[in-house]
Amino acid sequence: MLSELDRKILKAIMEADRPVSNRELSLHCGAAINTIRKEIGLINEEIKRHGFVIASRTSVGNYLEIVNPRAAGPYLERLKYLYKRNQRMDNRYPTQVHYLIRRLLCSGGGLTVEGLCQELYCSRGTILGELNQVRRFLNSYGLTLKNRRSSQGLVVEGGEWNRRQCLIYQHKILKNTMEDESHGEYGFKTLFFMMDGIDHYEMARQDLMECLREQDDFTIPILHFPKIIHYMQLSVTRRKYTSEIQFGEEQRQRAENTPEYDFARRLWERIGARYNQKPEEQDVLALSILLLSYETQNRHLKEMEEYAGYYEETLEMIRDVTAEWGYSCNIFDDTFVEDWILFLYTLKNRLIFGVYTDPEVLGYVERKGIRSSDFCLYFARFYEEKHGIRLSRENAMSAFYLFHRLLKRDSYCYYAQNILVISQYGISCAKSLAANIRKGYGTEVGLVTPGEICQYMEEEQEEYDLLMTDLDRDRQKYLTRYGLPVLTVEFRPGQYRCPELDDYLKGVQKECEQTILKDDCFYRTALKSKQEVFAYLDGLFAKNRIEEDKSIDVKKELEENDTHIELERENGVVLLPVFDGAAQQQIFVLINRKAFVWNENRSQIFVCYNRTPSLKANQMLNGVLRRFVHIRAETVDALIHGDRDPKELLFGSEIFIV
Repeated sequence: MLSELDRKILKAIMEADRPVSNRELSLHCGAAINTIRKEIGLINEEIKRHGFVIASRTSVGNYLEIVNPRAAGPYLERLKYLYKRNQRMDNRYPTQVHYLIRRLLCSGGGLTVEGLCQELYCSRGTILGELNQVRRFLNSYGLTLKNRRSSQGLVVEGGEWNRRQCLIYQHKILKNTMEDESHGEYGFKTLFFMMDGIDHYEMARQDLMECLREQDDFTIPILHFPKIIHYMQLSVTRRKYTSEIQFGEEQRQRAENTPEYDFARRLWERIGARYNQKPEEQDVLALSILLLSYETQNRHLKEMEEYAGYYEETLEMIRDVTAEWGYSCNIFDDTFVEDWILFLYTLKNRLIFGVYTDPEVLGYVERKGIRSSDFCLYFARFYEEKHGIRLSRENAMSAFYLFHRLLKRDSYCYYAQNILVISQYGISCAKSLAANIRKGYGTEVGLVTPGEICQYMEEEQEEYDLLMTDLDRDRQKYLTRYGLPVLTVEFRPGQYRCPELDDYLKGVQKECEQTILKDDCFYRTALKSKQEVFAYLDGLFAKNRIEEDKSIDVKKELEENDTHIELERENGVVLLPVFDGAAQQQIFVLINRKAFVWNENRSQIFVCYNRTPSLKANQMLNGVLRRFVHIRAETVDALIHGDRDPKELLFGSEIFIV
């Protein structure tokens, strides 16, 4: 069975386009080189029966060697699929912890610590440590784990509605686990009709699709189809517990008399007919509640009285964010407004009905957009100030894709250059090159204008940053009147990018970002906890505050932000935004001597930043932050343990044109 470290090693080797050295694997996985060598041997014992091994060559590195293509092909494809799916799952807990959660949820009592030790072949200390993690996970679903030593032993307590939502998510964890199943878990699987050889899931899926085609009142994203189908299956297998589901009068009134409620009844009647069961009112309500909490279109929303309130709240948030961060109101189009109104409606439904947001909608942690995440954090704080409700991290980040689409409309590069193109072959050649530049560089360039060497632009002369030409050095004396930097290139009609312009733009990008990230932005520290990091940054902001009479509790704000949004990245970097603490420096980088666990990952670099009303300054800040988000493990190691200049490491080895 592959361990978590084994999976990291295998994933790194599979994704690399070249052999990977033991040192690179060591830095990537956070393990000693000798441990890496030992684990590769253990991995080979597991995978050699599938037709491939990890080959290691001195001075070359580690790479996959296919011995039996017919056997290795399907296995590698399955691994790649599971790696991709596993990246989108909540991986903060080990597989055995999730197994214990499922085991406890499905047992009516009688489980003891000693019994679990014998079942899992591990020590009492291991079980007790994992049960603490089980408690934390169950608490996130409103459930508690009790140890009744006198009678029942370990028991999960909580409402049936919360228990079913937890079971549904645990089923997804089971189906997408990276490890081979070491336990049968028959009791858990039978809850979802997995043991009798009949594909009940596919039958329920067909019923759901047919019912959706018959109506045009709302739409549900395919991501939530399994959740709805699995809830229907749980309603059959846990029918004796249905009466324990309790909904308040406000919840009933909000769910009844809606198209979603009528849809849930029709769907349940189809499912119930197959099992000779009449639909229970509680199950119809629960199914309609899931639909109301996850729909992405609602044709009747404008007819509701609360629509006007959502509309005003949307405009208020737009006014606030444009004033504070320098964005234009024009990027908040009508599509965003309508989508955001529906999002506020479904968010309120989730809060009223006690529906837990699926963490998978957050996407990849390392690809979570910086600007989009900051917008989600800003919204969470805005929502709490307006309604007095502190959103969970999942609910705060559920608006990620709405902001991501919106910000893509304003994606021009802060280092975009206005270019004048002049060719020795005349205006036709200049027009050809200008067209190629527009197509090849997109938002990386601004205005691209073809010109003639003898042409005077005295009327409405444009402002240019660069002159591109194929004139040789002797003939460039004719270009002195333009007073522009001259970039000499070789014109090729079929080439849409040229190395000379690439290098020039990289230099402009570097120059722009170094106005944000200066030498005095780096601090070497020896902090041991996130509280110490918050306190240290609070002191830095106090020293660099623009307005002396403006007192901001940066420590408190950082603590609140950390509860709203997951701030850490998987490469040991933590991004810490501050929105209310304007300082002379826009960014502070703490390089800690030793790593410590922030929330789930070992972190050692802490990047604190604050946004300003200047849109261009915020765009340059995003460029600097991307360098930390995409930083390589080798650069992190050199940044922490080396004696080279941090700016040289960041700007010299890693350039990103985005």
